[in-house]
Amino acid sequence: MDCGTGPAPAKLPERCISREPTSGRLVMLCRGRKGFQYIAGERMPEAYNRALGLSYEQVEAMEYGALFGFDEELADPDRVRQVREELGLPVGPIGAAPAPPPSRPAPRPTATPALPEDIGNFAPWFEEALAQGRKKR
Repeated sequence: MDCGTGPAPAKLPERCISREPTSGRLVMLCRGRKGFQYIAGERMPEAYNRALGLSYEQVEAMEYGALFGFDEELADPDRVRQVREELGLPVGPIGAAPAPPPSRPAPRPTATPALPEDIGNFAPWFEEALAQGRKKR
């Protein structure tokens, strides 16, 4: 797909890769064009965009522009950077952000106490519970 150059700010890349919001399929976004084109690929969008040397702000501005128009405020990477910084989200080149902390392994289950041999006879406690219920009435 030939993206050409649209009326979007020159700060935006010619193209970037994202995921279509409802299906999760890979899509290519072109500067200055609303909408997207489905593409085939195996990698995550971040890997493609990192290879293109893009920043988080550029990709997010492209996504916003493709959905709402490139004349909107958040189709500007500088404005997106301000918002991302306010929210504590990574900014700058994709992949330059510190890796998230590794997840902790799930705790090991504690040993369950051994059950008595005869657990099939519920009658004694069941009768007691019924009796307690009758007393409350």
